[in-house]
Amino acid sequence: MKKFKQNAPAIPILAWIGLLVGVPLIFVVVLSFLSRDNLGNIVFQFTLENYKRIFDPIYLKVFLNSFLLAALTAIITLLIGYPVAYFTANLESKKRSLAIGLIMLPFWISSLLRTYGWIILLGNTGLINNILLRMNIVKSPLSMMYKFSTILIGTAYMLIPFMIIAIYNSVDKLDKSLLEASSDLGASKWKTFFNITLPLTIPGIAGGFTLVFIPSLGLFFISDLLGGGKTIFLGNLINTQVTKGRNKPLAAAFSVGMIILVLVVLFIYSRVTKDNKEGLF
Repeated sequence: MKKFKQNAPAIPILAWIGLLVGVPLIFVVVLSFLSRDNLGNIVFQFTLENYKRIFDPIYLKVFLNSFLLAALTAIITLLIGYPVAYFTANLESKKRSLAIGLIMLPFWISSLLRTYGWIILLGNTGLINNILLRMNIVKSPLSMMYKFSTILIGTAYMLIPFMIIAIYNSVDKLDKSLLEASSDLGASKWKTFFNITLPLTIPGIAGGFTLVFIPSLGLFFISDLLGGGKTIFLGNLINTQVTKGRNKPLAAAFSVGMIILVLVVLFIYSRVTKDNKEGLF
């Protein structure tokens, strides 16, 4: 009875999560085992055909493309975000607040508008090409759109604040006395960083990697706008199967596959941070 009273405030939250997350998830899983007729209508007939099609080489390549994009996005945001987070955490209080505000500022603008901003910059008639042409650096516009690298730039730009904030929280919580002790013992700044700072901020790195990797799998509008649909990712495939292919059961199976991939990443994250109290959850 005592435990029930202690956990009672959490019951409405759990019920809300169950309604908004649990019920749709169950619906997607059930749908993935159903069939469809020639008109795209759902037929309540159990089948494993949708999951068998996931292992088709064409669809496996889509999973590989999505994994590669998500992994490269996380790595790039880590390489850029760690120095930014480190120097931000070591700023004075007022400057630090300003820096965090500037880092979070992009979230005030629609992600779709920010993606169109890259089109204005990188398009054949975009700002960069116009400047290069007027300065006679190039004779014809550079082709910078509709490439994997362009999608990677857009995805990394969209998600880098998650990496910076995750690492910033980890760096900010460092025990400064350990750094001072290392300096007193004659260690250089680089040796202190690699032997103390970096190991102690691994939970923040793992958290940032997770926060970037997971949404990278589903940002299909970035690859549509910046990639021109030339490279297919999981988000694009699921969207196409629902809207144009009229094959919701197959789209649900791909969604379950994406969920499994996310769970694998979360499992790795939990293993990395299991001995550290710091984490996302």
